[in-house]
Amino acid sequence: MQGQFQIRRVSKQRADELKKSGALGRSLLLDTFNGFLLIEPVGSNLGDGDFLSPEEAEYELQPVWHLGPMSALRQARKRLGLEAEIEAGQFSGSSV
Repeated sequence: MQGQFQIRRVSKQRADELKKSGALGRSLLLDTFNGFLLIEPVGSNLGDGDFLSPEEAEYELQPVWHLGPMSALRQARKRLGLEAEIEAGQFSGSSV
């Protein structure tokens, strides 16, 4: 992954705390089918869960799991140095 950002799981309670406090700053909080994911600057220690490997991040940051706006998903992937542009068919739900 890129050296500036890291991805980790975050509990619902901690996600709510971060949203209410305004402490997210440059971080992104994503809601997925598998729970909340936090893309945070390295060393910020905002999250309370396990860090994801690049392979896990690639898997988790797919449109099928993401419950929010696709622009947030694209930004998260870009910050982590993952292929930012996912095939258009994956975003629309088509398999063509």
